[in-house]
Amino acid sequence: MKDIKKWYLSKSIKFKIISAYILSLLIIGIVGYGYYVYTNIKSTNKEINFYKQKLIETQKTSVKSVVNIAMAGIKNYYEEYKDGKLTEKEAKAEAIKFIKSIRYNTFGNINSLDYIWLATSKGVMILDPARPDLENKNVLNMKDKNGVYLFKEMVRTIKSEGSGFISYCWVKFNGDKNKCYPKISYIEYFYPWDWVVGSGFYLSDIDKTIDSFASKTRFRIAMTTLSSVILGGLISLIAALVFYNLISFVTKFLKRVGKISERLVREEISPKLKIPVISHDEIGALVSHFNKFVDESYKVVIFKKTIEEDADINTVYKRLFDLIKDEFNIKLFNIFEVDNSKHYLKHITVYGDEKLMCKQEILINCSMCRAVRTAKDVDSFLEKEVCLSFNATGIKNHVCIPMLVSGSVGTVVQLIFDEKEKTKEIKGKIKRLKIFLKEAAPVIEAKRLLERLRESTLRDPLTGIYNRRFLDEFSPTFIATVKRRNTEAGILMIDIDFFKQVNDIYGHNVGDEVLKTVVRSISRSVREADIVVRFGGEEFIVLLQDVNEKLALEIAERIRSDVEKTDINIQGNIIRKTVSIGVSIFPKDSKNLWQCIKFSDVAMYSAKESGRNKVVRFEPSMWTEENY
Repeated sequence: MKDIKKWYLSKSIKFKIISAYILSLLIIGIVGYGYYVYTNIKSTNKEINFYKQKLIETQKTSVKSVVNIAMAGIKNYYEEYKDGKLTEKEAKAEAIKFIKSIRYNTFGNINSLDYIWLATSKGVMILDPARPDLENKNVLNMKDKNGVYLFKEMVRTIKSEGSGFISYCWVKFNGDKNKCYPKISYIEYFYPWDWVVGSGFYLSDIDKTIDSFASKTRFRIAMTTLSSVILGGLISLIAALVFYNLISFVTKFLKRVGKISERLVREEISPKLKIPVISHDEIGALVSHFNKFVDESYKVVIFKKTIEEDADINTVYKRLFDLIKDEFNIKLFNIFEVDNSKHYLKHITVYGDEKLMCKQEILINCSMCRAVRTAKDVDSFLEKEVCLSFNATGIKNHVCIPMLVSGSVGTVVQLIFDEKEKTKEIKGKIKRLKIFLKEAAPVIEAKRLLERLRESTLRDPLTGIYNRRFLDEFSPTFIATVKRRNTEAGILMIDIDFFKQVNDIYGHNVGDEVLKTVVRSISRSVREADIVVRFGGEEFIVLLQDVNEKLALEIAERIRSDVEKTDINIQGNIIRKTVSIGVSIFPKDSKNLWQCIKFSDVAMYSAKESGRNKVVRFEPSMWTEENY
């Protein structure tokens, strides 16, 4: 057995696949078609039985409906008798005549019409179209071929249930009068006249329909099976020829892939077996190389999982430093973090011995960094002096790799090498490192955002509106939006009049309540798109987007009026406050947003000096300084 196994494993992959294919076809053919025939026979029998039961239930429903019609007719004539329109004898005669007229088809057989019979509960047969010889005779003691007392069973059924189905044996209309046919009838009892009304259907008629259905079904399945066998044989033969040619091509291709994989593995990944190699053919070679790829991928996965679970970004940077130094054996490198505003770079240091190899200007103006500006790799191996900001040109080579998140550069990794280091080995390291950096980029960005959220909040904790920090960060976006839309924006500087007196008289808790009430008034008076910022202690800035001068003044006046009318409940006492508002228009008054804010501040002080509780539009004459 071992010799056979050894012999089989030593054969080419083409031989193994073709032999396995032929053996599989034989097994599948025998087992598959055997099971197919067996399940079809089983399914057919089940389908026939289900069809038969369904047919019986359908006929039961039909027969019951016919009996219900007959009963309705009997009740109708009985009512005529009760109303005095007919004598009881005439009513019974008309009812019998009506019942005789009810003839219906079963299974569409026009040569065999079913009927309704009529008897008394004492066993006297009143009407039986199939056995007219029994009419007016007592059949209570008549038995069918199975020895069942037919009418005694019927009487028992109607007395216990009033109606129901019974099974028995009876002669068939237009059939052999000497033969007894199995039959199912539905009976109902009409108490006033002591009549038992019934009708049924013969199971032999159902059997004919079932036999026809079964013959057609079995023939269809037989033809389908035969066709599938023939078609399957032809397909298998064609597939065998195609498969042979395909395997011949694949084996040649696998040899080429094995050589390419071996070269890639030698340059990029470390060997480590993960899947057992059970053969020494082309597949065995491919599996061996694949195991090395899996090992490298596993390292990437573990690295990403580890940094995702790290508590802060500094820990992530430390792991990235260790990875570059220990795993890739690169001793000289730098990592730069791009600020969100895209204005400057932050030099990341972990051990304190990272030497900046670029000009200091890149830290102030990140656009001087070629990797940030182009969002592409910068490689001095390919082109000398590719980046003019690198200080060690001619002594060191550098490769700068931007780490992209959503199309933007978030971090730059700079690798520095001696001029004489082997380019082929370095390229292999860089390719591998870029895989790790691609996985690390979104993690670093996420942790950096969380870090900034932890450092500060953008909302004032007392009033819930935006704070000064938000204004600092949002102002570039606000300016760009106004310029892009080619519109104007209103800048309102709002100050609460005599606010210091509130704190001095009532205390800071009351002052806080006044601040919150005033903010609510301001928020009510502005639009949803407008932005309210707490600029200082009792000073607020409102940025009105897409307004002209007239609308800005109207909104300012609405704020002033609303604040003036708002009651503030202070320890059971009602007080009211007023505000002074200065208004400027950006970029009409100045293309510098912060200068417009200053103009609003000047206008606000002018409002205070002229009596407070006013809205004052900035005028150039109010500005006495030479420069902003």
